[in-house]
Amino acid sequence: MRDRIVRYALPLTILVCALLAPIGAAAQPAKPYQSSMREQCEAELAKDKGWLAELQNEMRPAVHQEDANTIARNKKHVVMAYAALWGLTVVFVVLMWLRQRRLLAEMDRLAQQIARAAAE
Repeated sequence: MRDRIVRYALPLTILVCALLAPIGAAAQPAKPYQSSMREQCEAELAKDKGWLAELQNEMRPAVHQEDANTIARNKKHVVMAYAALWGLTVVFVVLMWLRQRRLLAEMDRLAQQIARAAAE
């Protein structure tokens, strides 16, 4: 039993890694633009906490709406999750089918042994 688990674990691990590899590559963000005035602006924001709070409050609805729109349009993660689940389901069904075939062969072998023992 343990040999079977080890035999199927490596190919299954490789399959899962191959399916998940594109996700890791796509997750690396591009380097954002940085203004030459950024340090000066950050220093001014550090001095005036009220201005910082006003900017955050003004930007919050726009950021939330942009994130909501991105999630609504980008359904790639849902498709990938379904693909992974279907892949795992197929692997499970195939493994169960192979196990059933082995068990049926074992039952046939045992039935033949019983028949031979009864004939003797």
